[in-house]
Amino acid sequence: MQPTQRQLTRKGQATRQRLLDIGRDELADHGSIEIAAVSERAGVAPSVLYRYFPGKDGLVEAVVHDFWDQYSAEVFDAPVADELPWLEREVLRLRREVRFLYAHPLGRAVAAGLLHEAAATRVGAIRQREQAYAAARNIRYGQRTGELDPSIDAGLAGAAIIGALHAMLAEALSRDPAPPEHLVVDSATQLGRALLPVAGSSARGGPIE
Repeated sequence: MQPTQRQLTRKGQATRQRLLDIGRDELADHGSIEIAAVSERAGVAPSVLYRYFPGKDGLVEAVVHDFWDQYSAEVFDAPVADELPWLEREVLRLRREVRFLYAHPLGRAVAAGLLHEAAATRVGAIRQREQAYAAARNIRYGQRTGELDPSIDAGLAGAAIIGALHAMLAEALSRDPAPPEHLVVDSATQLGRALLPVAGSSARGGPIE
């Protein structure tokens, strides 16, 4: 049984975080993790890693969950002014999302599908599905406020937009150099307008993450 972070001493928490950071860099650089390489860079014996993670898959899962936790905190959970129209709020979120993925050390590897660890794929599938559920909830909110067409199937639209947005980001971050962030935001905004009609109008709504 692995210790929880609350059970760790301050030194233990620092060691665990150092292993996470090195694991993140290994995934970003190579798409995979080797226990020997991580422990060598951390300056500890390989056995030390097993005190904090249940083997290589456990470390990979922890690194990728940490990435998605930061993603949620900086993109979806960050406050947005309630008085803004639904579309403007979502464009702000979209800008944050693109900026986060462009800047995070692991952003390109995750977005472009460069991770070769099965554990990373499992975590990514779970977390992206959570994003689709969140998108559906957000679309329903826009419908309740009267800003989006009530006939939209929120679940289908949310899944479609999340899938298309991730495909756009995969394409953008696979390029060298990647296109400017504002071009990705503009393309995603156009997609959202095509998929999310505004209530009582022939105009279209905006993107959802």
